[in-house]
Amino acid sequence: MQVSLVGTAPATPTVLLVEDEVLIRLMVAEELRGRGIQVLEASSADEALSVLESALPIHLLFTDIHLPGAMNGVALANLARTRYPHLKLIITSSQAPAGGAVADSFIPKPYDLPAVIRQVEALLAQFS
Repeated sequence: MQVSLVGTAPATPTVLLVEDEVLIRLMVAEELRGRGIQVLEASSADEALSVLESALPIHLLFTDIHLPGAMNGVALANLARTRYPHLKLIITSSQAPAGGAVADSFIPKPYDLPAVIRQVEALLAQFS
C-alpha cells in the first residue's frame, strides 16, 4: 500500500485520492498539495479501505471508477457513503458513471485541472 503523508497537519483538510494510473495520481496530488490540501494516495479500493479504516481523518474521497481488484470506485464510494456519511465523495472516469452512484460530484477525464481543484475546494469548504 502506498500512503503518502506529505504536509501532515491536524487542521489541514485531507483528501484520499484513489487512482491506479500513477502519473494521473501524482499530477492531481501535486496540484492539491500546492493548494495546501493534505493528500493520501491509494492505487486500489482495498488500499483506500485500509486508509479509511485507520485513525487518519479523511474529509474527501476522490476515486476513479476503474480500479484493479474486486471492488471498483463506485462500489468503494457506496461503501464509504454507508460507513462514513460525513465524507464528501468525488467519482471520476473517462466514461459516464453507471446509475446509482452516491457521489457528491462526478468529474470526467481527461481532467480540466483548474475545474478539479475548484470542485475539491468547494466540497472541502463545507467542513470549515
